[in-house]
Amino acid sequence: MTLVVMLLAAALVLLATTGGVIESIAAVGVAVYLTLLATLGATRVGVITLMGAFATAPSYKGLLPAADPVTPTDGLLVLGFALLLPVMFKGKLRVPLPYVIGIIVVFSFGMIATVLSDRSLESFIALAFWLVVMTALPVAVLLWRPSPRVIQLLAWTYVVGHLGSWAGGIATGKITGGRHFGMTNHPNYFAEAGIMAIALLIYLFFEHRTWLARTITMGAAGVVGVSVLLSGSRGATLVVAVMVVMIPIVERSAITGFLYALGGALVVAAAPFLLDITGNTSAIDRLLGGGTSSGSDTARSAGLETAWDRFWASPFFGDGLIDLFDIHNNMLEVAVGIGIFGLVGFLLVLFALARPLFGDSPHRRLCYTIWAYLGWGLLIPSLYDRTLWVPMCLAAICWAGSLSEDDDKEPAAEETAALTTTTART
Repeated sequence: MTLVVMLLAAALVLLATTGGVIESIAAVGVAVYLTLLATLGATRVGVITLMGAFATAPSYKGLLPAADPVTPTDGLLVLGFALLLPVMFKGKLRVPLPYVIGIIVVFSFGMIATVLSDRSLESFIALAFWLVVMTALPVAVLLWRPSPRVIQLLAWTYVVGHLGSWAGGIATGKITGGRHFGMTNHPNYFAEAGIMAIALLIYLFFEHRTWLARTITMGAAGVVGVSVLLSGSRGATLVVAVMVVMIPIVERSAITGFLYALGGALVVAAAPFLLDITGNTSAIDRLLGGGTSSGSDTARSAGLETAWDRFWASPFFGDGLIDLFDIHNNMLEVAVGIGIFGLVGFLLVLFALARPLFGDSPHRRLCYTIWAYLGWGLLIPSLYDRTLWVPMCLAAICWAGSLSEDDDKEPAAEETAALTTTTART
């Protein structure tokens, strides 16, 4: 098998020397990838591939034209988990009952709404994407059951991906009306990546034990926080603020509460300075009614008014997952698309993912991403947004709970060792 792969890689290199520039680059890339696959093995390369998915997820909407439904991030996710299938087949699938019921309800009422819709094909495509991110991604993570080090690596990859998106946006002049949007195609999409990055950094802060690692984590959180402010998104700023307030409550730590209260006081004291340096398009100024906030409020109000009219026209079965972009509220989106019963199913799915934050799972803090999604979803349409669901799917590992030694054989230990040591095969 290794010999076959190496020969294929050699053939691709030959193609690269005889074809055009784009074909050559693609051929060399595939050859390098196949070489890694032959030397490191499927499991290790699968992890590296998923790192690519996490790195591109913050800016995936800007990687291809908006009309293209399938992105490089999607391809990396499919390929990465496909390479991990041998490991996943050894895993045990244990999902909470509310999650199972919720998925069944969403699928059932989604299909009913799709059949009744005048644009059934469009509704079916949207339903398929939605079910994939809600089902395939969490289940794949649960079956794979990555090691703590791999989870941390993926989380850091996402954070670095967001910061890289910001740097790329600045370098290419992607700033509209003073609002930063990185390598995405809208400031709100850039802001939501910042929200998820901060949620992951909360997890990483408690996972790291050394003062140096925690200092780096806090520094990264500060930089990401500035990116959210410069996005000009009021909703994202409020969601981040609520997450910060949640930390001492969830962690039940007086010391942590004092530190965050002190940090909050410093932010309040520095607010005039921050407002001055971020200008009249920052989230702070827009929260105070400045910049383009009035226009955004008008657009949201119009979208919500239309949504309520659509909902009351078919409250039980919805009218299909079409034309939902102008509805800036996930819950109302679902109610309009698949009816009130479908909304109950969606809430059951989110409940199953969010509840472990208050349990005893060693990875429970990954659920901060779910709570961030709950807050952000009240303000922005984001049913199957991979910028959100890629980091959120890691929370499914909490369903595994505290595993016994016999039950948890560290199925991901192989890829962890591969990323930290040089094996004899390389």
